[in-house]
Amino acid sequence: MADEVGGSSLDDINAWWQVREDTNKVTEEAVRRVQDDQKKAQQVGQDIKKDKATNGKFATFLTFLLKDIKNDHLIKQIYHVFFKTRHEETDLVHLRKNMNTIVVVGMFVPFYQDEIKELWLEPIYQDIFTFGEEVHLTGYINYIKALLPKHHDNINIDKQEFTKLLTQITEYYNLTEKLSSEKAIEFENTIKNELSLNE
Repeated sequence: MADEVGGSSLDDINAWWQVREDTNKVTEEAVRRVQDDQKKAQQVGQDIKKDKATNGKFATFLTFLLKDIKNDHLIKQIYHVFFKTRHEETDLVHLRKNMNTIVVVGMFVPFYQDEIKELWLEPIYQDIFTFGEEVHLTGYINYIKALLPKHHDNINIDKQEFTKLLTQITEYYNLTEKLSSEKAIEFENTIKNELSLNE
């Protein structure tokens, strides 16, 4: 009689109900997936905003730094180290599209502690920063030894140019006296040994 009236049997109704339950499960899973994707997208959006804000702080510090440094040789050396890279096999020099900002700023953090705190960049370096108010040569070299591996971007830095940069920084910020050519070479060799930069 059921076949005559409604055209469905009890088995057909059970099968229909099973499909309906499966559809509801699929819909719930799809809603959960969409919600998870939305949460991930929001997190990525927040991360991008944080990165943009942090990059703005780095840019502000670098602008300040380039105005504050009154030594064209030092500025030129920063450029040589962080905007150029030498291919080890062909010995060709290439310009980099961007520099390792965290390392560049990090190299000057000890000398501009107030400015770094003011820009809220201090947390980036706090686990390797061990200075008080005064910066001494040994402490600075130890800090650089911790900075380089922590924030390295896997792009080769010309070791010779880098040691020249460190020599110029130590002279400019009075961690060493003005070095003669011979003393500068001796000091650069010492830095290479300390930082394991020998070829």
